Amino acid sequence: MKKLIIKNTALVLAGAVSENRTVLVEDGVIADVDHRGEIPADARVIDAEGAYLLPGFVDLHVHGGGGADFMDATPEAFEVAVRTHLAHGTTLLYPTAMSATEADLAAFIRAYRAFRQESALAKAAPGLHLEGPYFAGAGQRSSGAQPTDVLRLPDLAEVERLLALGDGAIARWDAAPELTGACEFAAYLKERGVLTAVGHTDATAAECAEGYAHGFSHTTHFYNGCSMHRKREQTVYAGVVEATYLDDNVTIELIGDGCHIPREDILLAMKIKGAEAVSIITDGTRLSGTDAKSGKLGSLTAGRDVIVEAGVAKLPDRSSFAGSIATMDRCLRVLCADYGIDLPTASVLLSLAPAKRMGVADRKGSIAVGKDADLVLVDAAYSVKTVLLGGVPAEELA
Repeated sequence: MKKLIIKNTALVLAGAVSENRTVLVEDGVIADVDHRGEIPADARVIDAEGAYLLPGFVDLHVHGGGGADFMDATPEAFEVAVRTHLAHGTTLLYPTAMSATEADLAAFIRAYRAFRQESALAKAAPGLHLEGPYFAGAGQRSSGAQPTDVLRLPDLAEVERLLALGDGAIARWDAAPELTGACEFAAYLKERGVLTAVGHTDATAAECAEGYAHGFSHTTHFYNGCSMHRKREQTVYAGVVEATYLDDNVTIELIGDGCHIPREDILLAMKIKGAEAVSIITDGTRLSGTDAKSGKLGSLTAGRDVIVEAGVAKLPDRSSFAGSIATMDRCLRVLCADYGIDLPTASVLLSLAPAKRMGVADRKGSIAVGKDADLVLVDAAYSVKTVLLGGVPAEELA
């Protein structure tokens, strides 16, 4: 049995930080969160030197990192991006596809399946997230940086083919609920255990509520790429934001880079929904974890050019943000240092809420006996010191 001791740590638990704790890990699983006995002679020991110990971050929505985009559609791209985010504390993520042709989405799925078979990091990426291509089209405010030439109506035959190719790999799929066929799409995927989220949508509140009634249960990068109170043809309508706030069964995600969402909107979301229904995401791109000032959103061959200004990715004409350049440790610093959210609550937003959303909170998302030892040590400035995946330091995972 492999044993690991983490001593002299400030343990971040639900609602509190408990200092001077010793945590025991056995065979990659948390065995004790307040070990007071002798340190086993055969245990590896990490002295946290007072650093905070948090559950590893869970990122529901991330397109790439370290110079690689998952839409590059190679196992190597998956390896680079997952390893980059792991180094910044993300121990569970869902590789996210852009809207694309069916052929390009199929290549993305095949690359993931190869990565999953070959990589020591496969357990850090348990399933895929398809962001599109069933979104509001060109000329719509909500299309954002999505490539409008491939946006289309939901096609259940295409959905069935991609699901079959994935063989259980697709964990989540986003669409605009106002589109013809969107409700059938949501119901079809719900029956098959796939999370469906509304996103890049100009739906009215009524259209969104109809989508929720048929199986949509989550909202993609809430506030960004979704409608709210506005006038349309001399009539005032509520939108996705209002419909989502009114439905207690719907969860949301917010981009936590400090650029996409102001403090007040995060606090409002937490006040209305409760922290455990709010997941912080990066929406990170290949520029995450790099110093690059330009690059491609999506694949190198078919992606869109983006630039970086003031800490965020944008389309070159500055008509839209284009994902983020964040990693989850930056989101932690934004929440705690910039927005004044306490560390235990930030941990819920970054780890527990997304783990619950994906149905893995029995093993992930918080520090408790019996859970996987996916852990991150951060210092007083919220910078990552050590990352453990299944009790193994990230840098030792070949």
